[in-house]
Amino acid sequence: MKKRVAIVGAGLCGSLLSTLLRNDFKVTVVEQGRKKRPLFDDVDCATGELNTSINRAEGLGGTTNYWHNALIELDDHDLGKAGIEPRGFAPYYQQAWSFFLSDAELAECNRARDANRASLEHGASTVAHMVLPQARHNVWHLANARHPGDDIDVVYGHVEKIVPAASGTGGHVEVKGAKGERVARVEADYILVCGGGLGTPVVLARSLGQDSGLCAGYHDHPMAYVAKVKLRSDSRLKAVSCTATRSAEVRAGIVYETADLKTVVYLRPAIDMKLGSITGPARYILSDLRNDPFSPRKILRLLGNLEAVREAILFKTRSGFRGDYFSVLILGEQTPLKTRGVQLSPGQRPSLNWHVTADELRSYQHSVDEFFTEFAPDILDRKVLPATSWDFRNAAHHSGTASQFVAAPGDTSLAFFAVTDLPGSFVCDGSILRAAGIANSGLTLVALGYRLAELMRAMA
Repeated sequence: MKKRVAIVGAGLCGSLLSTLLRNDFKVTVVEQGRKKRPLFDDVDCATGELNTSINRAEGLGGTTNYWHNALIELDDHDLGKAGIEPRGFAPYYQQAWSFFLSDAELAECNRARDANRASLEHGASTVAHMVLPQARHNVWHLANARHPGDDIDVVYGHVEKIVPAASGTGGHVEVKGAKGERVARVEADYILVCGGGLGTPVVLARSLGQDSGLCAGYHDHPMAYVAKVKLRSDSRLKAVSCTATRSAEVRAGIVYETADLKTVVYLRPAIDMKLGSITGPARYILSDLRNDPFSPRKILRLLGNLEAVREAILFKTRSGFRGDYFSVLILGEQTPLKTRGVQLSPGQRPSLNWHVTADELRSYQHSVDEFFTEFAPDILDRKVLPATSWDFRNAAHHSGTASQFVAAPGDTSLAFFAVTDLPGSFVCDGSILRAAGIANSGLTLVALGYRLAELMRAMA
């Protein structure tokens, strides 16, 4: 008889792992709801802009119902900071690339990457190679197409807690409905928690009787528009900002490192040098409408800033990359802190503290200054917002919040994923990353998913 695996969450990691394990285990996935819907009001946040476009969702596929992952590898230094031993990890990155792109498609993207690096990597900066597949895949459907096989059971409801195996009895997951009634008890030999950087720490804390306290170590990539520039018509920056292949967009971010924190600079096409489109509430209007297209409040924001609308269209159609005007967008790296994380209080919604510290702001500002110094010959005009006015937004790369529940980092053996005080339970999502480089962790998480599945199959 097959051993049983319960997987909490059917997002990026949960969908992949359920399909990778389906032929070796009896797999049951627990997902919050049958219908896809964005999650805006299940987490409070008083430290920055979060709930308007949280990029979290329920339904099979999770967030990928609304957003396909931007794909980027961590370098060896960043892998080490994340707690992952770099040696031997390359094959799992290759599997992750192959999950999203064919060999021919990846080769096209790599040619664009190499051209970007040859053009830019001669000064103080390096290039962040980010790939966005043209096709937006719901990862549940993509994973099932990539890894077909035995049936996967799906149970809908909210995971209340995990009860580990003890005294000869198996472990199980307690699942409740929206009104708190128990709807299922999912028996399992192994439990994989893939609820994401905000959902997983809540499940683990409740399972361990820690309904009150801070799940610390949170980090993300605070993002902010900081300037507008007019570039020379022959500027090399225009050539590398966005390269379209037949299957993907290849974006070159320009990376600087100050005080062991990375800042990546991206250029977005603009109409002119006016700052209204990057300082008003509509500056991220495409992201806002993607998750909540029928919100009257967001539609009014849209109508109130037509300059932001026009620039969003330029960016979306890529036609603006042929112009001379660009907005400067930064994403910064954060340090995991004991004072930053998900706060739990009995009877209340979890709340997130993700504030940007003074030290982090100084690091970002120094990196932006380096950008303007290095590329001064390319910039004909610039308008830079003072750093005290940078309006940061959470990038929804929620990470680090399970660090206190899992074993010490340093490799990718089974111990890397294991929950210390919940035998037979493992975590695979952003919550176990102790660092996340300069942007999107999705590709790294898929690579970790392949690694964990390999280890789990050895126990089947």
